[in-house]
Amino acid sequence: MNWTATEDKHLVDTINRNIYRDSKRPIQWKNIRPMERHTVAAMQTRWTKFIQPNYNFNGYRYTPKKKTVKRKVETKRVKVSRSFFWGALKVTRYE
Repeated sequence: MNWTATEDKHLVDTINRNIYRDSKRPIQWKNIRPMERHTVAAMQTRWTKFIQPNYNFNGYRYTPKKKTVKRKVETKRVKVSRSFFWGALKVTRYE
């Protein structure tokens, strides 16, 4: 089955309700009930492979990561001119 955005949000809310602090495994999957169209195993797979990489755990709950935009460094072209034979011949190149 395909996951919708509302189901993803519902999954994150369900996980945040079932977090136990000071534990090696903070998410208690045995206490989570399956969703209408998805099993608990499908929920675990969806969480670990697709949703969790986009969330940070702050000790209490999972919150979305802030997106940073990487800017591309522009290279500027430099004009180099040379003249030969007392100005009779000019060579121009761009680096």
